[in-house]
Amino acid sequence: MSGGKYGKNWPVGTLKSRGWTEALMKELLPKPSYRHFSGRSVRTWNKETVVEAEKSERFIAAAEAAQQQRTEEAEREKEESAALLEASLRLLEESWRLPEDAPPEAALLAGHYHRGILGMMKSGAQPSLREGKAMSYVGHLLALRQHAGDGDAAPGTEMKRFAAAGYWIGTLKGEQRERLREGYAPALLAAAERAIADFTAAQPESDVHALLTMEGFPAQELLSHPLSYLYSVSYVPRAIRSSLELLVALNPKDEYPEARALQRHFVVHIGGTNTGKTYAGFQRLIRAETGVYLAPLRLLALEAQETLLDYGVNCSLTTGEEEDVRPGDTHVAATAEKLDMKRRFDVAVIDECQMIADRERGYAWTRAILGVLAEEVHLCAAPEAKNLLLRLIRSCGDSFEVIEHKRKTPLICMNRVVDYLDIQPGDALITFSKVGVLSVAEDLRMHGKEPAIIYGALPYATRRKQVAGFLNHERQYVVSTDAIGMGLNLPIRRIIFMDTSKFDGRERRPLKPEEVQQIAGRAGRYGIYDKGYVGATENLSHIQTCMETVVPPLTYAVAGFSDLVLMVDFDLLEVLEVWNRMPTVEPYHKLDISRYITIISQMRERGFHLPKEQELAAANIPFDETDDELIMLFYRFLRAYGNGTEPEQPVLQEKKTAYTLPELELYYRKLDLYFSFCKAFSCPVDSDALRDEREKTADLINMILLHNLKNNIRFCDRCGAAMPLHHSGRICNDCYARIRRNYARKGG
Repeated sequence: MSGGKYGKNWPVGTLKSRGWTEALMKELLPKPSYRHFSGRSVRTWNKETVVEAEKSERFIAAAEAAQQQRTEEAEREKEESAALLEASLRLLEESWRLPEDAPPEAALLAGHYHRGILGMMKSGAQPSLREGKAMSYVGHLLALRQHAGDGDAAPGTEMKRFAAAGYWIGTLKGEQRERLREGYAPALLAAAERAIADFTAAQPESDVHALLTMEGFPAQELLSHPLSYLYSVSYVPRAIRSSLELLVALNPKDEYPEARALQRHFVVHIGGTNTGKTYAGFQRLIRAETGVYLAPLRLLALEAQETLLDYGVNCSLTTGEEEDVRPGDTHVAATAEKLDMKRRFDVAVIDECQMIADRERGYAWTRAILGVLAEEVHLCAAPEAKNLLLRLIRSCGDSFEVIEHKRKTPLICMNRVVDYLDIQPGDALITFSKVGVLSVAEDLRMHGKEPAIIYGALPYATRRKQVAGFLNHERQYVVSTDAIGMGLNLPIRRIIFMDTSKFDGRERRPLKPEEVQQIAGRAGRYGIYDKGYVGATENLSHIQTCMETVVPPLTYAVAGFSDLVLMVDFDLLEVLEVWNRMPTVEPYHKLDISRYITIISQMRERGFHLPKEQELAAANIPFDETDDELIMLFYRFLRAYGNGTEPEQPVLQEKKTAYTLPELELYYRKLDLYFSFCKAFSCPVDSDALRDEREKTADLINMILLHNLKNNIRFCDRCGAAMPLHHSGRICNDCYARIRRNYARKGG
C-alpha cells in the first residue's frame, strides 16, 4: 500500500492472497523488483500493473478455476470431517454402557457429562489437532476411572480436551478401540461420583437430585464449571419461583449467581484498630479504574468520598440518609447496607468486616462479601474475624491472600485510675449513654474544659461539626459513646473509660474484650503520637483484663433474607414468616426479621396494599418504628403516595420558647425518614431545600451543645420539661406532685 514499507508495490504474499499463482505471475507480469526487508529479499510488483493484469481474460478464467478447485476441496474436507465425526459419535454412543448397580445420582451426572461431550464435539472438535496429542487426551479421560479429581486438571478440563480430539476417536483400531469401549462410561461415572461427593460435602443442604433432573440441564457447561456453579447460576433462579422450601433452605452464597460466575480474588487485611489495614486497601482503590468503598458509618463513607475526590477520582456517595450521585462516576463510597448489588466494579474495599457477626447489621457485610460484583475485593477486619471470612471465601470458590497488619505505635494500659476532671489535651472520655455523655460534657465545661461531643443519636451533620472542632483544636477533649470506636480517625492520645458496663438493648452487662480493644485502639494515632494509652475512672482491672484477653474467633455470620423472596410465587408475608422460623446452614445465623413482618402486617391492617417489591422497600426504610411521631409520619407518607401525591418535607413547628435537644433530634430524624421514603418509592426530592434544612437543624443542635447544654440533658418522661442535671427519677417534680394529688383524691 502507498506509504507502507513496500511503497507503491505489492509483495508476492499480497498477490497470492489475490489469487495469483507462480505460473500466472510468470505469464502475465513483468519481472519483479526486489526490496530488502528485515535481512531478506522480497519480490514485489507495481500495484497498477497488477490491477491491470487482473482484468485480463486469462487471469479471470484462472481465478475462477482456482476458486472452483478450492470450493471442491473444502467440500471434500467437510464431508471427510463429517464422516470422521460421525464415526466418533457412533463409537461413543456404542461405548455408553453404565453398570446396572451404578448410583442413581452419579448415573444422572455421568449421563450429563456424556451429553456435554457429544455436544461439544459437534460444535467444537478440532480437525487440526495432531494425532499424538489427541490420543493423549483420550488416555487422560480414561484415567479418570482410577484418578477422578486427582492431578492438576479438573475432570471438566479433561472432558473438554477429549471432546476436542473428537475427529480422531473414530479412527481408533484394535486394542485402543476396545479400551475406549470398556473405559469410557466407567471413567465418567467415577468423575461423577467424585463431583457429587465434593458438592454434597460443601453444600449438604442442597438438593443434588433436583439439580440433576432439572429440565434443560446445561450439560455442556459441566465441562467448564463445577456443580456448585450450576446450582447457583442455573438451578436456583429457575426453581425459586415455585419452591418456598428451596428459598428457606438456601445457602446464602447461592443467592448471588452473578458473583458465583465471577472468579473473584480477595485480599484479607487483618489487624487491630489503628494498624493501617484500611489505608492499605484504600491505596488500591485509588488506583482502580472503578471501585466501591463500604463503611459502617456514613461519616466514614463521606470521608472516603472526600479523599477520593481530592485524588481526582470521580466518586459518588450513597448512604441511608443522603446521596451525592455524580454524573459519570467511577467510584462509590457507601454504607454497607447501600451496596448496589447489580453494578460491577474492578475493586471493592469492605471495611470493619468483623461487623459480619453483628445481630442487627451483620447481614449487610455478609451480603457484600458473598455478592459484591468485583474481581478484586479487599476485606479489612479485626483478627477474630479472619477464620470466618476465609471460610466464606472458600465456600464461594474464590481465591484469597491474607496480609497481617501490626500497630506502629504501642498501646499501653495505665496502672492507676484517672479523675476525669484531670484529663489532658487529646483525651477521650467514654461513657455508654447519651445522658452520660451530655452530663460529663457539662461537668467538664463547668470546670473550664470545652469537649467535643459524639454519641450515636447525634445527627450526622452535627457530629461532623463536633469532630471538626476537635480536629481544628477548637476543643481539646472528646466525650463519646462507643460510636468513637468504629473507624473515626481522631488524633486521640488517651482513651479513658468512665463505664465498664453498657446496656446492649436487652440487658446491662460488662464490656466485652473486643469492645474494649476496638475503642481503646483509637488511642495513639500513628504520625501524631509516639504512644497510645488506655485507662479508666473506675474498675480499671476490668479494662486491663479485657486488653490482655485474646478475643475468641467469630463463629457465625448473620444472613439476611435475599431479594429472591420477590421471585417466589407466594405472598411476601408468608415467605418472610416461614423464612424467619427456619434454621439456616452453618456458619450462618439468620437476621431476626420480626421488624419487617410487623411493619408489613401493620401497613396491611391500615389498608395499605402495595406490590411486594414496595412492601419490602417500605420495611427496609431505616427509622425507629417504636417512636409514635415517626411511625405516624411514615403512614402519612404512605397515604400521600397511595393518593398519587408527593410526600411533603416535614417542617419544624414554630414555638415561643427555645427548641430543646430532643425536639431538634426528632425533627432531624423526620427529615431522614422523608429522604429515605422518597428514595425507596422514587419520589422527587428538593435536595437543596432538604440539605439547607438539615444544616440549619444541625447548627441549632450544635449551638445547644456549645452554649446551652445544662438545660438539655434530662427531660420529664410525662411533660417533656427540662430537669436539673442531677435530678433523680424520670419525671419532673411538678408531674410527680400532680400524680400524688390525683392518687390522694381517689382515696389511695
